[in-house]
Amino acid sequence: MPVQLPPGAAAQIMVPQPAVDVSESENVSATAEFDPPVVRPGEKTFYRVTLDATENSILWPDKIDAPPGLALGPGVHGQISRVEGNKFHPLTSFVCEVTAAAEGHFTITNFTVPAVGHSVEVPAATLDVSAGNPPASVRQLWLEVSRTNLFFGQPFRVRVILPVGPDNRLEALREVQFNGSGYMTDKIVTHQYPGTVNRDGRQKQAWIYETIATPLAAGPLVMTAQGFSAGSDFSGPITISGQAGPVMIAGGPPKYVLLGSEAVRLNVRPLPAEGELPGFTGALGKFEQDKPLLSTNRLRVGEPVHLEYEIRPATNYTRFVPPEAPRSQNWQIIADQPPASGFTFIPLTDEVTNTPAIPFSAFDPAAEKYYDLTIPALPVTVAGDGLPVQLPAWSADDKNPAPLKLSGLAMTPGTSVASLKPLQLQGWFLFLQILPVYGFYLLWQWDKRRRFLEAHPEIVRRRKARRDLRREKVKLQEAVSAGDAGKFVQHAAAAMRIAVAPHFPADAQALVGGDVLSQLDEAGRGGQAGETVRKIFAVADAQFAATPPARADLLALQAAVETTLQKLEEKL
Repeated sequence: MPVQLPPGAAAQIMVPQPAVDVSESENVSATAEFDPPVVRPGEKTFYRVTLDATENSILWPDKIDAPPGLALGPGVHGQISRVEGNKFHPLTSFVCEVTAAAEGHFTITNFTVPAVGHSVEVPAATLDVSAGNPPASVRQLWLEVSRTNLFFGQPFRVRVILPVGPDNRLEALREVQFNGSGYMTDKIVTHQYPGTVNRDGRQKQAWIYETIATPLAAGPLVMTAQGFSAGSDFSGPITISGQAGPVMIAGGPPKYVLLGSEAVRLNVRPLPAEGELPGFTGALGKFEQDKPLLSTNRLRVGEPVHLEYEIRPATNYTRFVPPEAPRSQNWQIIADQPPASGFTFIPLTDEVTNTPAIPFSAFDPAAEKYYDLTIPALPVTVAGDGLPVQLPAWSADDKNPAPLKLSGLAMTPGTSVASLKPLQLQGWFLFLQILPVYGFYLLWQWDKRRRFLEAHPEIVRRRKARRDLRREKVKLQEAVSAGDAGKFVQHAAAAMRIAVAPHFPADAQALVGGDVLSQLDEAGRGGQAGETVRKIFAVADAQFAATPPARADLLALQAAVETTLQKLEEKL
C-alpha cells in the first residue's frame, strides 16, 4: 500500500540537511556553573557542566570532589545537536542537584576529564550561600502523571512541563527523556504545545510535552524526566496573550540548557487472579461493544463467512488486546490481522445452526474487577455437501423445487493403496527423515578428515609408502620364485627406497643406498642389515659400471632383505 505524504512533505525531504560534524578535535571546550549561583541555606541549586563533544566520548567521573558543607545529590546527563554554520555540532551536559546547609562561599575547583582522546579542563564554579540572599528561582521541569496507583499494563498519561521563567520567556523542549525502569513510554503518540498549567493554585504559562506510559513490572517504580530547553529560531520575538498574562517566545538561535525533574513514585499492582473471566487477553479499561455483523447467514460447508465487531474505548488511556480465535470442532476460525477487527468462520459440517461465541473479557481498573465482552453467537443456515458450487436462488414461492441427488459412480476404480494410514505415520517415513541428517553427518566427517590430512601431509605419505611397499614385496616374492636374481635386486632396492622416502620427504626413485643406511640405527648400519643394503645397492647400481658383479649368490639374501625391510617398515 503506497504511503501518502502530507502536503509539502516531499519538498521538505529534498531540502539539503546540514552535515554532522563528528571530527574529534583537540579544541574541546567546557563550561561549569551553578544555576542559580546565589541561594539561601537549605535551598536547592544545580551544578551544570557542558562540553561540546559527544556523550559516549566523555569519561565522566563517578564522584566529583565538593567542598565540605556542599551536598551533591542525584544528577542527569544528556546530549543534543546544535546547528552552527552549515553543520551539526554535539553538545553534552552533566547536571547534579546541590544543597548547602550553611552559609558560605563554596567553590568546586577545576578538574580534567578525558574527552575525544584528550584531557579537557572543566573550569571552577562558585556558589554564594547567604541568608540575606533573595529567594532562589530554580529552573526545573515538572513531571505530572495522571495517576500514581496503577495496575500492571495500565496506560497512564505523562506530562513534562517547562514553565516560563521570571522574564516570561517561553521555550520549547528538545530531547525529552524518561529515566527509570519498569515502564515503557510511547514514542509515537506524543505531542508538544504551549499551554496553561495550574501550579499551587496559580495559573502559569508553560511548554508541555505529553505522552503515554505503560508499566511493565509490578511493585514500586520511580520515574524522572529530563530535557533540553530550547528557544525557537525566529527572526524576532513572538508574544502570546493568555489568561496568565502575555508570554514572549524569544527569537534568535536557541541556547540549550539541560533540565531535570523531581522523581515521581508509582505503585504498580499485579492484576488480581480471582474473578478472571474466560477470554481475557490483557485488555484494560472501560469499553463499549456494538452488535456484531455477519456478512451472510446462508452458506454451505467450506464456504467462509466474515464476522465484524466493534469494541470502542469509553475512556482515554485504555489498553486493547483483541480476542483470540477459539477452537471449535465444527468450525475453522481465523482472526483478522490488526488493525482490522473481525473473524472468518468456515463451517465444517451442515449440522451447525449458530456461529460459535468468541469469549472475551476486560479488566476495569476503576472498579478493580473483570467484566464480560463476549461476542455472542449468531444464527446461520449451512447447506450440506454434494451441492453445486453456485446455489440456485430459492424462495418460499417455489412449490416443487428440484430434488437433490448424488453424482453417479465412477466407471473405473482409482489408484489403489496398501493402507489408509498416512505416510507420515508409517515406520519408514521416520527413517526417510533421518537420511538427510545422516548424510550431512557423513559429509561433515569427510570434510573434517580432509582438513586434518591437509594439515598433516606426512600421514598421507606414510600411508602411500606402506601401500607401495606391499606391492613391491609381492613382486619380490615372484622374482625369488622365478629364480630371477636381476629382478630380485631391482625390487629389493625399490622396496628399500619406498620404505625410507617419507622420512626425507622425497621421491623414492631419487634415493640411494646411503639414504637407506641413514634410517638404520648404528647397530644396524654396522651389522647384517647394513651389509645387505650395501650389497643390494652395489648390484643395483652396477648397471652403470663397466664390469657388472656376479649375481649368483644374490637370491641367498632373501631372508636378510626381508628382515631389513621389516625394520624399515616399523618406522613408517
